[in-house]
Amino acid sequence: MQNILFQSFLTQMQTAFPKMYTNDDEYQSIGITLCLMPIIQPDLLDTIIKQEFGNEGDFPLFGGIRGTQHRGILPTGETWMYFCCASHTAQRIHFIQTIPDYLSNENSMLNIESALPGEPYFSGRLVFSHLFHQQFKLYNLIQENQLNLSLGNFIQSDLLLNDLILSPQILQSIEEIKHWQHFFEQKNTNSISFIKRVRYGIKILFYGKSGTGKTQTAAIIGNELNKQVYRIDLSQIVSKYIGETEKNLSKIFEVAEQKKWILFFDEGDALFGKRTSVNSSNDRYANQEVAYLLQRMEDYSGIIILSTNLKENIDAAFLRRFQIITEFPMPDKQQRLEIWKKLLLELDNIKIDLSEKEFEELSKTELSGGAITNVVNFALLKSNFTNSAISYNLLKDGIVRELRKENRLTSL
Repeated sequence: MQNILFQSFLTQMQTAFPKMYTNDDEYQSIGITLCLMPIIQPDLLDTIIKQEFGNEGDFPLFGGIRGTQHRGILPTGETWMYFCCASHTAQRIHFIQTIPDYLSNENSMLNIESALPGEPYFSGRLVFSHLFHQQFKLYNLIQENQLNLSLGNFIQSDLLLNDLILSPQILQSIEEIKHWQHFFEQKNTNSISFIKRVRYGIKILFYGKSGTGKTQTAAIIGNELNKQVYRIDLSQIVSKYIGETEKNLSKIFEVAEQKKWILFFDEGDALFGKRTSVNSSNDRYANQEVAYLLQRMEDYSGIIILSTNLKENIDAAFLRRFQIITEFPMPDKQQRLEIWKKLLLELDNIKIDLSEKEFEELSKTELSGGAITNVVNFALLKSNFTNSAISYNLLKDGIVRELRKENRLTSL
């Protein structure tokens, strides 16, 4: 294929990313260039089609597909074959005979996705292989950024473990997670028989009411283990289109394996809730999505944390798959007192006008740690605006706001 626009783009890519083109194989160089086109110059394939064929027609020889959101052409195996062989029958036969061996090689930088049932193999989309993702951080970064925008987000915390008031059971669970991490970081020094007895990958369930610290604790665990925590938005994953859920999940797990992220499934009962019967095709597809996710979770070699407000919402069959199940209870009166003091007395350059008796009074109202944090934030902003001290009455106003949210004003 001697198209001038393509040759110019190929030369630019070889100059910009020389490590990608260390292999002299022409087929591979052309394939890598085609995969980079939609990222770097998404209109180039459209321009080449117009130059080669004109403005009208489907151009079956050229191949290519349109994406759902991407407005340019995405290359397929047929596109790859066209740029390597044009319409020369003998060259195309050689290509068809050669490429399967190349794609099955562990050093291959490219892959062809499965075609739709009944359609030719080379009509599948041309993509980068797992090896490419592992070796070249540029594309990993692009892929990671796309993932962040569409399927979830990273959660972070500036707090330390000592900044939270947690039950002994929660602290013990965190220690178990650290033990698991240490074991597998040192796996090369452990006996083979010992390693076989401990499954690689750990699944954790956090359950408890909203505001009890499940998400915050997951973020802090990430800090403790020096890992990023990726919170998965299940509402974005569970697509109304059949088969899209599996694709979305596959994208998440593929990147997470490479990056060694902690995966945090918030409100996990959206997918793992009890299912007693299959009454419709939607139920059947939902069960298929759960089965697919469970398999990917089983195979994941890192840390997965699932959070839910009610443990009872999770199907018993799913519960057996978790190595650690930890309750995040509502804080008792003594814990609430500790939370109030920790949040208020550690504020720098803020005047606090509260007696010990008033602290005791504040702790009598049953609130979660998250709700208490909301009250303190409300009082902090109010006192800053009025240039006054944080007082008992101001905090009581904040408590009323929180109770009103929960329809619990009668409990004050």
